[in-house]
Amino acid sequence: MKISVIIPTYKPQNYLRQCLDSLYRQTFFKSDYEVILVLNGCHEPWFSDIKAFISSRMHGMNINLIQTAAPGVSNARNLALDCAKGEYITFIDDDDYVSPSYLDD
Repeated sequence: MKISVIIPTYKPQNYLRQCLDSLYRQTFFKSDYEVILVLNGCHEPWFSDIKAFISSRMHGMNINLIQTAAPGVSNARNLALDCAKGEYITFIDDDDYVSPSYLDD
């Protein structure tokens, strides 16, 4: 695994779907990066909604969805760092939309 993309989120809205779509459209090989999405400080209905979206739209991607009751963006990022398999780490926010070449060398 070359790159781990870490995204903390709290009670996400539709912008999270746009963020994930932009990661799906990367020109970088999907097998070379992972997305670690941490839903922090909340659970339902967001967890189920995110899981359904990932299952239906993110085929072929390495996505790890983590849920924690502990709030805070720093806590979420630290949890994701513990799970990251990438040689490199990048952080984006759940309302970011990245260009198709964002992960390219």
